[in-house]
Amino acid sequence: MFGKNIKKIRSVHGLSQQQFAELFDLKRATLGAYEEDRSNPKIDTVLKIANHFSIGLEELLTKDLTVNRLLHFNEAITTGSGLNECASFPGIPCVTEVTKNNFIANFTEANSIISLQLPVICLPESAPGDKLAYVVDDLTMSGTGGFLPKDVIVGSLVAENEYANANGQLVLVLTGTHIYFRQFVYQGAMAVLKANHHGVEPTALAVKEIKALWQVVHYFRYTLPTGENELEQRLAQLESTISSLRKTPGW
Repeated sequence: MFGKNIKKIRSVHGLSQQQFAELFDLKRATLGAYEEDRSNPKIDTVLKIANHFSIGLEELLTKDLTVNRLLHFNEAITTGSGLNECASFPGIPCVTEVTKNNFIANFTEANSIISLQLPVICLPESAPGDKLAYVVDDLTMSGTGGFLPKDVIVGSLVAENEYANANGQLVLVLTGTHIYFRQFVYQGAMAVLKANHHGVEPTALAVKEIKALWQVVHYFRYTLPTGENELEQRLAQLESTISSLRKTPGW
């Protein structure tokens, strides 16, 4: 079970093969061979991995580890006789700062988003369908009442022939080189992606450059909005504006 388990460990912790391999002084190709059961690891490698993730050696080698086990949840806990059983919440693949580059590079060739082995988030009352979650990692959409780093948004996939229906909406747009979180302005063969930060210029691109588009349907704040959050956003906007002015002739 070693190959299957380390692949699951990587997925739970949002690690690419390269990142996992470097963590244990392995070559990426060697790790790939372990995961595909084409090669057996040295015992010292197995011990390092088991100790690092606090997993028993026997468990790592012989048992099909569950996500709960890897997250150190107690699977022995059950509901009381007077309570309904807990619902199972399907996971929604989530793009994080760590997994973003791998997602962009491999999305087009992947058979499905699931095959990209992204970490997942689970939401009550929400079937995953063609949804994608994204962890905000910059101040592009941080204008008044906007989004700050570590906020999470969830988008629902929009078919190419329905892009016009997403006009004016918040979206995730994937191209061959970037993933954008913006307001979508549909203009037929062209689209404009607008930020709500004064220092970020709109991005224009041909619709044919879009590999996939998700319309935002949920969002979750990492911190509760406060006066300090608002002040931080305004200071960030001011700093960006000053930086832009410094680049203009005659400043």
